[in-house]
Amino acid sequence: MGLSAMTSSGRCDLCDRKVVLAIPLVLLCVVLLCVAEASSAQVAPVAQVAPARQDQVSPSDLQVIPPPPAPPELSLEEAVRFGLRQNLGFRRTLQGLLGAQSSWSVARQRWVLDLFGQVERTGNDERIDSSLAGAAFSYSAVTGADFSVVAELGRLDSDETEETVSASLRQPLLAGRGSASSAYEDVRQARSVYRAALLSFFIDRQNLIEQVISAYFSTVEQQQLVAIQESSVERGKQAVEDARLRLEAGLIPEIDLRRAQLRLSGEEAAAVSQRQRLRDAMDGLLLLLGLQVGTMPELVTAVPYEPESLDVEALVAQAFELQPDIRLADIDLEDREAGLRIARSQRLPALDLFGGWSRQQNGLEERSWNIGLDLSIPIGSRSLTESARQARWALLVTEQARQNLEQQVTADVRRQVRAAEAARSNVEIASASVELSQRSMEIARRMVEEGLATNRDLLDAQDDLRQSESSLASSKISYYLALVRLRVAIGLDIMPEIEWGQAPAAGNDTAEMETGSTD
Repeated sequence: MGLSAMTSSGRCDLCDRKVVLAIPLVLLCVVLLCVAEASSAQVAPVAQVAPARQDQVSPSDLQVIPPPPAPPELSLEEAVRFGLRQNLGFRRTLQGLLGAQSSWSVARQRWVLDLFGQVERTGNDERIDSSLAGAAFSYSAVTGADFSVVAELGRLDSDETEETVSASLRQPLLAGRGSASSAYEDVRQARSVYRAALLSFFIDRQNLIEQVISAYFSTVEQQQLVAIQESSVERGKQAVEDARLRLEAGLIPEIDLRRAQLRLSGEEAAAVSQRQRLRDAMDGLLLLLGLQVGTMPELVTAVPYEPESLDVEALVAQAFELQPDIRLADIDLEDREAGLRIARSQRLPALDLFGGWSRQQNGLEERSWNIGLDLSIPIGSRSLTESARQARWALLVTEQARQNLEQQVTADVRRQVRAAEAARSNVEIASASVELSQRSMEIARRMVEEGLATNRDLLDAQDDLRQSESSLASSKISYYLALVRLRVAIGLDIMPEIEWGQAPAAGNDTAEMETGSTD
């Protein structure tokens, strides 16, 4: 079904024809740009699905930087900053975020404006010169409408120029309109990719910070174990000297001296191995931070220990609100719903409203317009029916995965709470063991001096003290790392609002993710 009409008018003598053509074209482009901006707002803006640190990301963060030397003193906060700036894996995350942000910016621009021109000279028996210039504007609205305007001036090298202006419009009325249109889906998909990139940026940053904290305090633990082992070596040397003096005094048999010397040799060998593990841990930390490997900076942040009570149910509820994996699942669910919506729309009859208008002037002015409807009804299209069914199945599976993810998050939070509580109990046990071991060693020393015990009793007491001190150092670090992993499991940001000299509070709500719009 269609309508068409044509009229004509005389030559315009009020002003120059080029000016008359340019002014309406400019006004039309301005109006269309305003309409484009208003239509793009129909797609919901990107909410800040992660803490507002992505606004600090810029292409300058990807500049090639040689590994800097490690500072003489390295705090935990400085280590985290080095890692976020230098780590190669996190740079790839930044690249992905910047790429998604760029694609989202491109998708939101639904209009294209091109200026064109041509100069041509042809000749055979006579030379012919021709030249033209013009502009073409096209706009694809998120409602499904496609609009285009073309204005052209020909024969610019002669006094008799040709002027042509044409406009066309097509608007789907059934299939492919609104949220089922390709333009809307392009914008929505780019928005979803950008939101997912923001969440991936947050997740990868969380993982990197957790790795840095773990590597930092693992190295601190190795330093503490080296100090403990060296203290044990000094105690072993003192035990050997005491045994030698008592042997010379005839208070102990020679076997006690040999036993002390063998024990000292074992402690010295253990100290050598412990120093090697410390160097390996330090090289691994510097490599993770992107610093020059081979130095031994002093790690100045002490291991914090501030025990706190944990409410499992409250932490699980908080995780349901903040966990980025749940938000990624919501984005996946939106994608599946969009796929089902489009598949169902494609089964509808295609009814499009179209129209056009043109004006051509070459001595005489000619105008024409047309308007009509295009109708196409799919009959017996099995592919469209099966596509809708497959989209429905995919949506059902995604909904089930979303529910299962909540159970997984619950299990992760509960596991990390149990790990934190177990580490706290180990700290209390190890603290008591250190006190008992110190007391036992003093008693064994006095009994040996008074001849009431053998040298072996003193050596065993020294071993017990070394093991208790090592266990206490490891338990405090395990408790701190358990709290960090608990925050990650909940979805709390572990970067801002943390005083690095204190243990992170598992229920701190100051780092909750804000919402807003980022354009």
